Amino acid sequence: MKYKILLLIVMSSTFAQAQFGDLLKKGLDKGKKAVEKKLVETGKGMRDQLDSTDFNYAITVIDNSGMMDTRDASDQAIKDVNLAVNLYKGDDQSSPREKSRNKLDGAEKLYGFRKYKLAEEAFLNSKQSYEANSLNDNINYSRVFAGIGLLYTTMGRYQTAEEYTTQALSIREKTWGVNSLAYASSLNNTAVLYQETARYNEAEKYFEQALQTLKDQGAAEKQEYAIVLNNEAILFSKIGRYDGAIDKLNKAIALMNNLQKKDLSNQIGFQSNLALLYQQTGKFTEAESIYLRLEKELGSTNPYYAGVINNLALLYIQMGKFDKVEEYLKQSAATYKSKFGASNPNYAKVQNDLGNFYRTQGKMADAENALTEALSIRSSVLGKLHPDYVKSEEDMGILYWKKGDLTKAYTLLQSAMSKSMDFISHYFPPMSEAEKTKYWDILQPRFQRFYNYCLDAYTTNPSIAKDMYNYQMATKGLLLSSTNKVKARILASGKIDLIKDYTAWLDKKETLARYYSLSNEDLKNQKIDLAALEQEANNMERSLSQQSEEFSQGYETEKPDYQKVAKLLGDKEAVVELIRIQSFDKTFTTGSKYAALVLTKSSTDPKLIILDNGEQMETRYVKFYRNSIQQKTADTYSYDQFWSRIEAGLTGKTTIYFSPDGVYNQINLNTLKKADGNFVINQFDLVIVGNSKDLIGYKNKKAVAAKKNAFLLGFPDYGGSAVAALPGTKVEIDGVSRTLKASGYQVAQYMQLQATEKQLKSIKGSSLVHIATHGYFMKDVDGGGAGVASENAKNNPLLRSGILLAGASKTVSGEQVPNLESNDNGVLTAYEAMNLNLEGTDLIVLSACETGLGDVKSGEGVYGLQRAFLVAGADAMVMSLWKVDDAATQQLMTNFYTNWTKGGSKLKAFKQAQLQLMTKFKEPYYWGAFVMMGM
Repeated sequence: MKYKILLLIVMSSTFAQAQFGDLLKKGLDKGKKAVEKKLVETGKGMRDQLDSTDFNYAITVIDNSGMMDTRDASDQAIKDVNLAVNLYKGDDQSSPREKSRNKLDGAEKLYGFRKYKLAEEAFLNSKQSYEANSLNDNINYSRVFAGIGLLYTTMGRYQTAEEYTTQALSIREKTWGVNSLAYASSLNNTAVLYQETARYNEAEKYFEQALQTLKDQGAAEKQEYAIVLNNEAILFSKIGRYDGAIDKLNKAIALMNNLQKKDLSNQIGFQSNLALLYQQTGKFTEAESIYLRLEKELGSTNPYYAGVINNLALLYIQMGKFDKVEEYLKQSAATYKSKFGASNPNYAKVQNDLGNFYRTQGKMADAENALTEALSIRSSVLGKLHPDYVKSEEDMGILYWKKGDLTKAYTLLQSAMSKSMDFISHYFPPMSEAEKTKYWDILQPRFQRFYNYCLDAYTTNPSIAKDMYNYQMATKGLLLSSTNKVKARILASGKIDLIKDYTAWLDKKETLARYYSLSNEDLKNQKIDLAALEQEANNMERSLSQQSEEFSQGYETEKPDYQKVAKLLGDKEAVVELIRIQSFDKTFTTGSKYAALVLTKSSTDPKLIILDNGEQMETRYVKFYRNSIQQKTADTYSYDQFWSRIEAGLTGKTTIYFSPDGVYNQINLNTLKKADGNFVINQFDLVIVGNSKDLIGYKNKKAVAAKKNAFLLGFPDYGGSAVAALPGTKVEIDGVSRTLKASGYQVAQYMQLQATEKQLKSIKGSSLVHIATHGYFMKDVDGGGAGVASENAKNNPLLRSGILLAGASKTVSGEQVPNLESNDNGVLTAYEAMNLNLEGTDLIVLSACETGLGDVKSGEGVYGLQRAFLVAGADAMVMSLWKVDDAATQQLMTNFYTNWTKGGSKLKAFKQAQLQLMTKFKEPYYWGAFVMMGM
């Protein structure tokens, strides 16, 4: 099980404060007069320096265990601080400014020793003193607000904390300006507060401002800069951006190691954080090594010990080493409770971890006690909209589900799901697609667990299918649709500067595409920082999201209702919305199931059909299907495995809108053959859609006169023998061109040396695009793509798929050296295809091999050329699922365009073309390679 691991919270003990504390203690040992004399001698000089340079910084660390378990020393220190406060309270020789500052010093020391109630009283006393003596313009007045803000954040009193933290920021802006170190400190503290209250967008913005201010003030090599880097690293981990988190944390650790004067506790905290990030990214051995070293070096009295053993316990759960888990969790919980009391977020976090562990061990009563306590604490301390409270709701719901109380489980799980949709609405707007992807990776497992629950609950509660349908519609293709929305807003905005920025971003991505052709060694030799360029492009994309008009009004995830779709259906129509579900028991397993949700005009609720052999479908059966297709042999299994159970729910229907998921993206349902000899194509009009909510726009779309302009490209001159020529594509392009021109189309036609990458990238506004050439998808994650270095293509399927154009032979063979001045190397990768301008393109036909293949991601479709051209703006596309026969493809395309230009829909014309081809070529290998997606 993937347990969420909380990284919390604040501590403020700067080097300069420690200096003054030591001086004060030494003075107290010599008596009242000696202290007074010493402070008179050094006070104005040293303390004025402290006034202007020393600021409290919130530090996000592994936990809230900044307390020491050395009570005698702490109590003595507190006595010293209290003595100091009392000593100067009535000293007539002290100025009002000094008295006020003494009280502030005492408050900060009390806070440092985690005596929060005393610290609260002292801070408020100090605030009153400054205000009573009209010292609101004093340089330290803002420190009072900053200190109180830190205190209340630590105590979990976030609403009050925000009032004081915001005031401190405002005061410092007015008195010292936005370029001051004081302002940077408050930016950091505000960001930490926002982070803890799950306002991640605002937190990142403030962290970045703090870092920039510190740079501008020459503090980029100081401890404060390292603290902010650490804090932002933890923020990134909360929203799934682990690579960025690890990078920032390593920079923070390196910076701290280079400092002569540094806070050792910060170093320990940063190391703990790094171990946790390794744990979250599956680097268990590295994480365990750090944890065990810290456990041994720190000992149970160290400030960070409780957090270390909490996370070590969770690591051992992930590693399957259960013998020490309960002991570690109990010890961590006991430490938190004894130091902070039960009403503490960290204690609640460990209790929640303990409850989840008990559930996986079958100790349901113990699990319920622990989870109930955690839920109650998080409700009162964090509020019911905080992500940690939502996690507690889900965990409690899972417990009731596994206990068999499906009704109680539903209330909790449904609440968690609804709030998760709100999180998407709130956090997605300013993110780039890469950042959205990482955040969705965190949330998506919750939806998967809910779908597993629904499969169990459906028998007794059939109406739960409507929840499944609505959530799937709201999130399926979420990343693709949100990316397209931002693009559409920008292009339709009419704002010259915004569109200019968008064009600059596309140019940056073109530059990156050139650099992806270089190996790591080449990049190093040419001093190209690929990671920095990727981050720059990412920042530009985020800025574009924020500038779009609708973003400023607030982004709202669409929450379509299945009934809106049902009302649009005809009597003979049905929708099948498919969900791939990873099986969940105590944790996620390697198994999978599929849920087919069938919707008709008369549906009260969607009908759920469970296909419980998902793992077999995704391995042996899809392999058998593809082998049968390629070898042109009879397939007696695939119809029953992939379609017969779904067909049972489609009685009396002829037109089926089918929204695939998982393995269903890799097969053409029309090619499945029934035992009596009928193919699916002979029984139904099958329409493939990315998401069944697309029907809402399609059915309500007003008829407009179609533009008749076409862009045809094919039969490239590959420039060598490394790529086989395709003479059939010349015949194909010429035939399509004649048919379209005869129907009144304006045709732009490019072949041979004109069929270039540059020519394709110049496309704009063509209603029809037809490309006939070689296509490829390299499934091997360890391999590269044509013209792309293997290390760059390894983790990006968009760099492992593409089409070959004029001049590609030299690139494929390696004969051509990468040209950093131009991307026109004869290979258009899917990464580059995303940047094409296909807005207004009604249909794109990719008449090439395997253009529909890619990495299949549940709920998001196929990452390859298919996704690339949809991102580029095409409404519908024709693509292939396997290597195609040249002659059959040529005939299919001729039939299709001949049918389409006679009038009617492209869907009917395409099906008719396939049926015509069946009369000549009986095997699905010939007529079933291509599928049309969209309407």
